[in-house]
This record gives sequence, C-alpha cells and structure tokens, in this order.
Amino acid sequence: MKKVLGYVFLVVLAGVFVMTGVNKVTGAEMMIETFESFSYPTWTMYLLGALELLSAVGLLIPRTRILASGVLTFILIGAVGSHLIYAQYAAVPFPAVLLVANIGVLLVSLRQLEEEESLEMVQA
Repeated sequence: MKKVLGYVFLVVLAGVFVMTGVNKVTGAEMMIETFESFSYPTWTMYLLGALELLSAVGLLIPRTRILASGVLTFILIGAVGSHLIYAQYAAVPFPAVLLVANIGVLLVSLRQLEEEESLEMVQA
C-alpha cells in the first residue's frame, strides 16, 4: 500500500509539472505576464517549461528520478525567490509547496539509492 501511495504521489506531482511546463512552453498569457513582471527574457520561460516537462517525465522513471528532482528543486528555488524579490507574496505558496514536496521525493530517492548500494555491498 505504501508503494502505491508513493507512485500516486509521483504521478500527481509529475502532472502538476506537466501543466506548468505546458503553460510556459505554449506561452500562456499568465506566464508571459509573470516573466515580464520579473524582467526575465521570454526565452527563459520556454527553457524552464521544457525543463519542467522533461523533469516531469523523469520523476516517473526510477533511474532518472534523482536528476529530475534535482533540476526541479533548482527551478522551484528560483521561482520562490523571484516571487519574494518582486513582492508577489500571494504567488509564493504554490511553488513553495511544490519545492517541499520535491525535496521529499529527492530525499526518499537518495535514501532508496543508499539502501540499494548497501545491499549490493553486503551481497558482494
């Protein structure tokens, strides 16, 4: 049951990043306005959207989960920081919650990797 809930959580988290990535890649008006309010070049929106889409897929593949989660962690730190710097405080909770959830995935994945490596050492 615990594994099933973990996979459901990963699918939901990946789904959120697919939605936000698609909004950026397709140039949704809200995303354009947000990036313009930060004075960021438009190409960064497309780059971050593509990274979010690739990382969303990566979250679902065990071999790439740590890398994908690491990439998303940096993106989310930037998102939270940007909203704080530009005093868009109402927008902070969404990326902050995603950041915490993503760090959780990263820590669990790293722990699983550590356990697998210690098992290999015992068996060798």
